[in-house]
Amino acid sequence: MGRHRWGRAAAPALLAWRALLAWRALLAWRALLALSALLALSACAPAGAPAPPPTASAPTPRATASAPAGSAAPSASAGTPPRSSVLSGFVALGDFGTGGAAQRDVARAIGRWADAGHRVDAIVGTGDNVYPDGSPARFAETLDRPYARWTGSIWATLGNHDVMGGHGGDQLRHLALPALPFARRLAGVELLFLDANRPDARQARWLEDRLAAPGPPFRVAVFHQPAWSCSTHGSTAAVDRLWVPVLERRHVTLVLNGHDHNYQRFVSAGGVTYVVTGGGGAGLYGLRPCRDTPRRAAAAVRHHFTAVEVTAGTLTITVVAATGDVLDRAVLRPS
Repeated sequence: MGRHRWGRAAAPALLAWRALLAWRALLAWRALLALSALLALSACAPAGAPAPPPTASAPTPRATASAPAGSAAPSASAGTPPRSSVLSGFVALGDFGTGGAAQRDVARAIGRWADAGHRVDAIVGTGDNVYPDGSPARFAETLDRPYARWTGSIWATLGNHDVMGGHGGDQLRHLALPALPFARRLAGVELLFLDANRPDARQARWLEDRLAAPGPPFRVAVFHQPAWSCSTHGSTAAVDRLWVPVLERRHVTLVLNGHDHNYQRFVSAGGVTYVVTGGGGAGLYGLRPCRDTPRRAAAAVRHHFTAVEVTAGTLTITVVAATGDVLDRAVLRPS
């Protein structure tokens, strides 16, 4: 009797439970039909249909270059002069002599630039070639091994770290270079190396005499402490007073400096281009707003080198990061 009463009472609950199961089965069937339709539609989409855009963009490098030419090009060679027209070429860099990973990265990037068919007739150092104090014990690590491919063709001025320990003369002799100031020539261009650790009137007279004499269409001055810079060290007052008037009056095409560990390019009202190329390997310096300088046309806080290619009528500078990115490019012509 007790079992009979319990079964009659449970009958409605059992019917409700079966109805619930049937409803759930119906919902599952409808969901399966919808999924099958969706899969069929996606299978009909055209091949290569664009993927949805990413929700976050990649970070941009720390650079303030004003529309640097070729910055988005897949190859650093895009925009450079035709190889057949290039008379000579060199690579300039400064503040490199740490022997560390960043220096090696930039040196490898120079090798890739040369392997791509660009002329690199010399490596031009803008100073601070051997950290921390120019010791001869570090010449192999900072000068010889990274640029072994250009042994005998490393032309350099001296920076403050190169002379700190009294070994500036040893470094120049190691590189088979004379005492500063001195000149070197490649086809179509003359490079004038000065010692900005002690800017003086004697070197100003030497510079004036060299620039007044007949020479190739392009002249390039190379010294460490910059004529113009908006960064940690800034412009060099004695250079601006003693040497810049000569550089401007004689319409030098290009001035290459270091000391501030970044890249900056200035163009004076007289058309002289001043470049700080101090990103060869040492720790980088930030940029500052410019005051009382010529117009700063481009700048970047990246490890890099500055390639120079000379044709009969142009001197092209291409600034290449250790990663191979082109940071800036400018085409200069004789004044």
